[in-house]
Amino acid sequence: MAKTNIFDVLLRTISDVQQKNKVNPKEETADPSIFDILKEKLGELDQKSREKRSARGKSPKSILDMIRKEIEGVRRQNKRDPKVATAPKSVFDDILKKVEQRPQRQASTGIRAIVEEYNLDISRLPREVVYQVQQKYASDKRQFDKQYAQAIFDLTKQYK
Repeated sequence: MAKTNIFDVLLRTISDVQQKNKVNPKEETADPSIFDILKEKLGELDQKSREKRSARGKSPKSILDMIRKEIEGVRRQNKRDPKVATAPKSVFDDILKKVEQRPQRQASTGIRAIVEEYNLDISRLPREVVYQVQQKYASDKRQFDKQYAQAIFDLTKQYK
């Protein structure tokens, strides 16, 4: 089974969101150029990641953070461009939702593993509490991963 690249998933998601937006009678149809710009920006980001260019900044950046930044940049560009109608908020939100799914799924899986490993009974906990625990777990995991990424980044600089 071939490994699916996050960019491939996002490009399919952009096409799906465009199609959904086009057929939704309750929502204004977004200008097709917006979707083209999104695909172009994410394609450029994908190319950079494939070429393994290291960040010029002082610390490494998460690919998901870079994707979010590009999507938000296109949203801002769309709002400022007087020649192109501003796309409905849901267009960008639906794409960002796909970006957020992976960390949420990882948090859910991580919490489930902890519950099983420590034989915890969480059946009486309200859903909201479990959700808050998952959010905290995801936040802590991002921080932990960021620390390791920074340490590895620093090591790579030592061995140049």
